[in-house]
Amino acid sequence: MKRLILVLFTLAVTVIAAPRSDLQPQIAAIQGKAVKYLLDNQLVNGSWMMQPAITALACIGIADTPDYQRQEVKDKINKALDFIAASAKPDGTIDRPMGRRSYPVYSTSISLVALAKFNREKDIDIMKKAREYLLSPDVYPEGNPEHDPNASGTGYGKRRRADLSNTAWALEALYVTEHLDREPYNNDPKKAETAKLAWQKALAFVTHCQNLQETNQSAWVKSADENDKGGFIYSPADAMRPSADIPGQPAPEKKELLRSYGSMTYSGLKCLIYAKVNKDDIRMKSALDWVKRNYTLDENPGVGDAGYYYYLHTFSKTLSLFGEPSILDKRGVSHDWQAELVQAIGKHQQEDGSWVNTNGRWMESMPLLSTSYVLMALGNIAR
Repeated sequence: MKRLILVLFTLAVTVIAAPRSDLQPQIAAIQGKAVKYLLDNQLVNGSWMMQPAITALACIGIADTPDYQRQEVKDKINKALDFIAASAKPDGTIDRPMGRRSYPVYSTSISLVALAKFNREKDIDIMKKAREYLLSPDVYPEGNPEHDPNASGTGYGKRRRADLSNTAWALEALYVTEHLDREPYNNDPKKAETAKLAWQKALAFVTHCQNLQETNQSAWVKSADENDKGGFIYSPADAMRPSADIPGQPAPEKKELLRSYGSMTYSGLKCLIYAKVNKDDIRMKSALDWVKRNYTLDENPGVGDAGYYYYLHTFSKTLSLFGEPSILDKRGVSHDWQAELVQAIGKHQQEDGSWVNTNGRWMESMPLLSTSYVLMALGNIAR
């Protein structure tokens, strides 16, 4: 019975974009080179860079490629998943320090997304503990986002400063593990109530990351550019700081760049979708309007080339979830975003099959990370 439920669950949470037979040969060729690059750089213990989160991203990226159907690749991924599982702690976190730093929420969230995607029966207890950690009050602090910019959202884990990127990863992890609150994995109705409360709190934080006066009365929204309406920022705690002090924000002399930016706007829209917000909701409609006004695959709109490959991942994931086959931009031009995404990705692939960002912000100068993001982006339209 559990085996059947696992299969049904996997089918239920998989994002299924409309098959594009015309793109499949090109996608498969790109994926094949990228998978070879990642597997050539997998460590003996199954990990990538000795980090469960980066290992998880690589596993997710490889899972939706034709190469994963080969047994030798499945064996390598299982070894990687064993590394992730071995990184689990008694408190539910799945994390290993990077130097002197640790990022328990970030690492646990991404690791849990990967474990849920493969959904191995032997990982169920680890997944349940990780989910409990992500639902704990330490992760989502109490408070009103209108008065405390860090309330109800989550950050990397050690600092209280909440941000939309970590909150989006945590919500995705909760979304793909909702089955763990039901039979046969749980018979305590309080578990589902705890999850519902966490979603309500997190949605309040997400709403306060959006530049939308109708739902967000924060001072920074009132002073923001009207053309940026509907977009999302990284953190309300940063909103009133000089832009030069904010990671990922433009310098003061570059006033023409957006306050909100692409990867966060797609992340915010993805959170709204996971939270089952109706498409007619003003938050959804305004976010999609921002997407249409700022449609591009040449950069991460608002921050240029910074975080470009993470942007491609959020772009692809969110539009696949939203179910829009094309996007009409501000000039009235219709874009086949899947075809344009594949073209942009192919243009930037290195000879060894990897991708690397010359802008090292957010660690994208590390090809293992950027390559995993790109494979995940392709996976959303290649299933």
